[in-house]
Amino acid sequence: MPNLSRNLVHLRWLLKLVDFRVAGELSWGSAMLAILYREMCEATKTNKAKIGGCLSLLQSWAWFRFLFLRPQVNHPYTFPLIMR
Repeated sequence: MPNLSRNLVHLRWLLKLVDFRVAGELSWGSAMLAILYREMCEATKTNKAKIGGCLSLLQSWAWFRFLFLRPQVNHPYTFPLIMR
């Protein structure tokens, strides 16, 4: 849950990682969706220049739901070191 600079995390989220047993019980996916929805709502304001949140989640959803947004790949990915 980075901020707009994409390199800092708010202290409230870091405090959740003090005890890893408790952190594993939290619903991190729901928290990410809530932050993404809030940021998308905030992005509709005219004075807002950037959007925060997990934009890779939004991008993967858009590629899955809207086929015309997917990148066109003419050649399949190959992994020569693995294929040996």
